[in-house]
Amino acid sequence: MLRETLKRQLVVVGACTGTDAHTVGLDAILSMKGYAGDHGLEYFPEMRVVNMGSQVDPADIVTSVEANRADAVLISQVVTQRDAHIVNLKEVREALEGAGLRDGLILVGGGPRFTEEQAAELGYDKIFGRGTKPSEVASYLVYAATKNARS
Repeated sequence: MLRETLKRQLVVVGACTGTDAHTVGLDAILSMKGYAGDHGLEYFPEMRVVNMGSQVDPADIVTSVEANRADAVLISQVVTQRDAHIVNLKEVREALEGAGLRDGLILVGGGPRFTEEQAAELGYDKIFGRGTKPSEVASYLVYAATKNARS
């Protein structure tokens, strides 16, 4: 369904930002091997994944989104001291808005201290919390991408 709608692969850029060096959750969602027998996004031929790793500056995320013509951005945050996880997600959103890339881009955040209800206040399309499986993220991305393509 995704390829029929988009006529190409869905391009996903993923990163941990700020001082966060914890990529276990991000890697579990993005990598082929996934988590607990649930395949990560790289497993699906309909998706092309760009895993930027940890401690990525928001400006570098903007550059990657532009260079890869990304459809979606996934930001993972574990470090929560002084609400760094919230600040970092906002900085990425603001950088994307400042570059004129936010409209039409699927923006997803996640980490163990987030709740789904925070999506609206952070300006994200979706927030995933502790225990999220890769298939949940994949399903959401397919839903959002096909919905956007039809709009």
